[in-house]
Amino acid sequence: MHLRSPSAPNGCRHPRGVALIIVLLVVFALTVTAATFAYQMRVETRLATTTRSESELEWLGRSGVEYAKWILSLQQQVPGEQAYNGLNQFWAGGPGSLMTADNPFEGISLVNVPVGEGRFSVRIVDEERKFNINRANPQLLELALDLVGTDAGDSSIIANSVLDWIDRDDFPKVGGGAESDYYLGLDPPYLAKNGPIDDITELMKVKGVTPELFYGGSYSVSGFRGGGSGFASGAAIGAGGTGLVGVFCAISTGQININTAPEPVLALALGGDRASARQVIQLRAGPDGQEGTLDDEPARNPAELARLLGPVGGGAGAGQLNAAWSTVSSHFLVQVSAEFGATRRRYLALIRRGGQTPRDFQTLVFRRE
Repeated sequence: MHLRSPSAPNGCRHPRGVALIIVLLVVFALTVTAATFAYQMRVETRLATTTRSESELEWLGRSGVEYAKWILSLQQQVPGEQAYNGLNQFWAGGPGSLMTADNPFEGISLVNVPVGEGRFSVRIVDEERKFNINRANPQLLELALDLVGTDAGDSSIIANSVLDWIDRDDFPKVGGGAESDYYLGLDPPYLAKNGPIDDITELMKVKGVTPELFYGGSYSVSGFRGGGSGFASGAAIGAGGTGLVGVFCAISTGQININTAPEPVLALALGGDRASARQVIQLRAGPDGQEGTLDDEPARNPAELARLLGPVGGGAGAGQLNAAWSTVSSHFLVQVSAEFGATRRRYLALIRRGGQTPRDFQTLVFRRE
């Protein structure tokens, strides 16, 4: 007689089903682990690639600065052009010395210069085309504010605030200046500089200086911030005209290069006379009326300053503002656009010509834009 075995406990009725569930859980866990590992490896690879790219890009940026120094040193070797810097020269984007028998810039470009696996483009702008804000007096500041469209009632207040920012005391000037007690009441609070401005963008920390006033009109920021930069150099042109960044710089010799100064700076140096400023530009632009071309007629040495300035050079406005004219520039902003693979970065440097040799340039500032 066949006897039936007793029934197994409920938990052990389907051992194969339990085993299958365990296997599926293990497979799922391994899949999740593998996916996580693969993602982490991809992130690590991307980080490594980015780190390499950033390093390569920075060195491309630094290479671009050295390249700009070399270009400026070559400019000093062009016969008859050692005593002036002008917009028709190669460093400024002009045609350069095409008429000389030995053109040092033949075959050289400022755009898409290859270096290893990357490339860079360079733009150079001199700082002596503008007034040095650290040497500005009240009259110059107020006239500059009027030229950029500041309300008459605000010009003296903002001018005094700028002077308070630069001077070394904590006593507000009579007429609406501002010192640390004013800035500490802002959100966030900060102290007045009480020292020279190192970067012209500091002006936007000064009482009354808005981005519209700084950049001009409703302002448009591109390139060197519309001709400016982190250092905000050049002429920043907005819908409403030129801002303070188109008139002032923070570091320069204090002289104005008559060959490169834009109309607002020339007008300011000539006591607010825009007509005389336009006349200077017309004279230096040559017969075609376009600056930066072969027929430009810049002042090639200090003796030719009178040819461009004419009778306006000795006018009351120029005398009162003590505009120190020059034909050369010593400080240059360099913008480097670097490319490595699909990655692009932009760097800014401020360099200064110094010493006795054409190759003697110092890098005062270098940073990513």
